[in-house]
Amino acid sequence: MGQRFTMLKSSVWLLFWAGLAVQSANAQSERYPPADDAWDGTSYRALAERVETEGLPLPTLSNAATKAVFERMVNPDNIPLRMGLNQKLSVTIRFQRLDSALAPLDRLVHLYLTETQKGKPYAAELAKLTVYEFKVSAALLDLSEPYLSTLSSDKRYQVHVNYLEQVKDGARQLYSDLVQRMSETRLYSKSDILGMIGVALDGLPSYHPIFTSQDRQGLVEKLTQQISATTDQELKKALTGLRDAIKNRQIRT
Repeated sequence: MGQRFTMLKSSVWLLFWAGLAVQSANAQSERYPPADDAWDGTSYRALAERVETEGLPLPTLSNAATKAVFERMVNPDNIPLRMGLNQKLSVTIRFQRLDSALAPLDRLVHLYLTETQKGKPYAAELAKLTVYEFKVSAALLDLSEPYLSTLSSDKRYQVHVNYLEQVKDGARQLYSDLVQRMSETRLYSKSDILGMIGVALDGLPSYHPIFTSQDRQGLVEKLTQQISATTDQELKKALTGLRDAIKNRQIRT
C-alpha cells in the first residue's frame, strides 16, 4: 500500500511539473507575433523589441516551439512583400509597407548575427533571414524613384531625397554583407550559400543603378577571391556567374 501511495504521489508530481512546463511554453509562445497570420512591419518590430528588452529567445528552426514562428518570419506572403510587389496598389502604399519592415528586419538580422558570433547554431536562420531582408530591400529600391516622383511638390522634398540616399547606402552595405557570407563555407551550408548567390543574382536589376564603380570593383575582387578558394565546382560556377554579372552589368533572364 505504501509503495502504491509513493508511486501515485510521484505520478501526481510528474503531471504537475509537466503541466507547469506546458503552461510556461504556451505563455512564451504567446509573446511571439502569431505564426498563423501574415506579419507586417509592426510584427517584426515587436519581435525585435521583445528579444532585446525582455530576453525573448530568437525563433529557431531546431526548436519545435518556435519553428513555425521563424518560418512565418521569412514567408513571402507576409504583408511587406505581398503588398510591396503588388503593382495594382499605389506606389506610396507599396513603398510604405516595405519601408516599415526593413529597419526591424535589419535589427533581427543583427541579433541572429550576434548570437552566431557567440557560437550559437543560428547560421541557417541568419542566412534565410538575410535573404528575406535582401528581397525586401531590392523591392524597396525598385520603388524609390517612382515614390520620390510623387513627392516633387512636397515642401520636405529634400528630406525625402536624403532619406532615400540612406536607404541606398544601407542597400549597398547589405549586398556587400551578403557576398561576404557566401565565403563563410564553414558556417553556412552549401544550400544556404547557393540561396544567397541566387537572390544576389535576382536582385541585380535593383542594385545595378546604385552601385558605384568602387562598389562594383570591391564585389568583383571579393568574389574572385572566393572563386579561387572554393573547391566545390557547383559553388565555383555559381560564384563565377554572379561575379561576371556584376562586372558586366548583366541581369538574370
